[in-house]
Amino acid sequence: MKIKYYNNRIALCMAAVISLVGCTRELSEVMPGEDGKGSLKVEVSLPVQTKAEYDALAYSTLRVYKVERPVEGEATENLVRKYSPATDMPENLFLVSGEYKITVEAGTEAEATFTEKTYYGEESVILEANKAKTVQVSCKITNIAVKVVFDESVKTAFDDGYCAYVSASDEFSLSDAEDNIVPSLEYGQDATGYFILPEGVSNLSWGFEGSSSDEAIDAKGSKSGIIELPEQGMQYTLTFKYSKDADGFLSMSVQVKEYESVHDDSFIFSPQPTVSGVGMDIGHTVGYVSSPLVFSISSINPLTTIDLNTGDTVFNILVAGEVSSSNEENGITVKKTDDANMTVTLEPVFFNGMYGGVYNYSFHVSDNGGGESDTEMRVAVPGASGMLSSDLWFGTANLGAVFTGDDASSIKIRYREKGTEEWTELDAQPTENEFVYAADAFGFTAGKSYEMQLVKNGIESGMTVTVNTEPGSQVPNSDFEEWHKSGAASYPYAQGGTEFWGTGNPGATSLGESFNLTSESTDVRPGSAGKYSARLETKKPSMFGIGKLAAGNIFVGSFGEISGMGGTVNMGRAFEFNAKPKALRVWYKYTPVGTDKGRIFVALINMTDGKSTSHVVNTNKADNTTFSPDDEFLYVDKTDPATLQGHVIGYGDLMLETQIADWTMVEIPITYREKYSEEKSNVLMITATASYRGDYFEGEVGSLMYLDDIEFVY
Repeated sequence: MKIKYYNNRIALCMAAVISLVGCTRELSEVMPGEDGKGSLKVEVSLPVQTKAEYDALAYSTLRVYKVERPVEGEATENLVRKYSPATDMPENLFLVSGEYKITVEAGTEAEATFTEKTYYGEESVILEANKAKTVQVSCKITNIAVKVVFDESVKTAFDDGYCAYVSASDEFSLSDAEDNIVPSLEYGQDATGYFILPEGVSNLSWGFEGSSSDEAIDAKGSKSGIIELPEQGMQYTLTFKYSKDADGFLSMSVQVKEYESVHDDSFIFSPQPTVSGVGMDIGHTVGYVSSPLVFSISSINPLTTIDLNTGDTVFNILVAGEVSSSNEENGITVKKTDDANMTVTLEPVFFNGMYGGVYNYSFHVSDNGGGESDTEMRVAVPGASGMLSSDLWFGTANLGAVFTGDDASSIKIRYREKGTEEWTELDAQPTENEFVYAADAFGFTAGKSYEMQLVKNGIESGMTVTVNTEPGSQVPNSDFEEWHKSGAASYPYAQGGTEFWGTGNPGATSLGESFNLTSESTDVRPGSAGKYSARLETKKPSMFGIGKLAAGNIFVGSFGEISGMGGTVNMGRAFEFNAKPKALRVWYKYTPVGTDKGRIFVALINMTDGKSTSHVVNTNKADNTTFSPDDEFLYVDKTDPATLQGHVIGYGDLMLETQIADWTMVEIPITYREKYSEEKSNVLMITATASYRGDYFEGEVGSLMYLDDIEFVY
């Protein structure tokens, strides 16, 4: 929180007192013919204690601007008087009545100084004829003030001498500061300096240099830092303190404090608590092997809180200044040097049961002086870490493991499907990430569990990790539980839902609701969790005895439009597989009439024309547009090779020639064309029909199929 301080006795500003007097009768007698003007009288003063140091007014300039405000456009300021120094302004200055702006600049504009502060102030005033006004221009300091405070601990520790430098430069250089190559001040005792940033410089930088008869202290006698983007008229206080670390060495903390206004009050505060690794650099990933990890935690004031956050778990190591009783069972040891310094050790038991991986940890530390810090680090724990990436369509995965030692001539990763005996073992190679090794593996499928191990020099190392691959993609409403009616036609999706399946109902029911070819049925397969299945019946929609046969069907896609005695359907939809299915599992019943046959087929297609997401079948042009699953290519018109849409990557086909009276489950194998083994499907077709020649209006009225619970097998 920023706090404003006000001290009337030590004002860090100067005032220009300006008397503006409209022309009175007495003034007219003094200056005949000057009617309509005003008299301007200026008095400039500085605080006594500032003048004792140096007289800023000796380096001052006062300007008077006439402000013109046109009806349209921006106001303009025209300089009408200038006095340098400001004390040269005459006692009486006569100006035409109107609006004026008075500015005062004072000071040497020194870029680094302990005494020669720089000031600026401005004020606007309306000068009216025959009226007197007094205007005070408050001039505020424009320097950036930097106050340096040396704590007694610094004076004691650096018994051979110490000093601090502050420079108007973006980066600190001791030689530049000593040689005054950049504007700099040397602080040998508590003092406040004043800075103006040179052009092109955005920051102030500082450095501390100290020497001690104690070699350990002397080794840490240099420190530097940056005051980022300091603002004019603000004071920044650097307080240097020295505290003892838990490991018996010494380190120094420096903090910046910013105030809303420059003032001479002192404000002592504590540096933030620090966390460092003992024998390790926690600025880089730390590799855990088998020895404990030790951290030194220090502050100026007594520590009150130490929390270790491991992501899902927070270990409260120090609570209200007291060591937690749960530390031992968690594998954490705390050793106090004193109330402000201690070590925290993560014992080997802390890492027991952890899978291989690189973990993000953070220490949150606070003390009773308001100091608070968060220190993040990464710890690598050896062992198999799972899949770094996978592509289940191709059955491949990049397996990862973490190795932190330096005693291995052979690093391997092995894996197997859970529940099986045989391992597949692969050589692991180091990656660009420290401690992380990887190996390319194969043979993975969706919805399975796999075990992985790190093998070092032929011996299992670390935990065995189990990885579950995601379930394979399935089509919407595959259990046919969602139906609704719109007009006369039944649709196999919920009212307001997403259409995925289509039927010939919109065309057939144009002649009446009784000609719905496909509808929901309460006859479901054994063990079904649902209430409905799909009922497909071949009918002959007609009016006055005129009509054509229409096969009971359901397909991935949508009905197109009625055209004469036929129509169009859009076969297939865009569909993204996350893995490559090996079969389509279907529950069905089928009762053919006469020599009729039913059919269920699936096709996985790669549409390569860049626009097609379905294939249009026109029953009035069946020879040119119909599609069989074992066809390799799809054309808008089979007679025109230029209309190629794409090709079939894999397909499965089941022809039903006899009655299947009871619910039967069948898996239709999907055959993949080897020539397209490097490609993925982007469009899916699934079709079921009670009369497989329905595209040609051929079949037998009454042929009936039931369909339930379609799913891909991976």
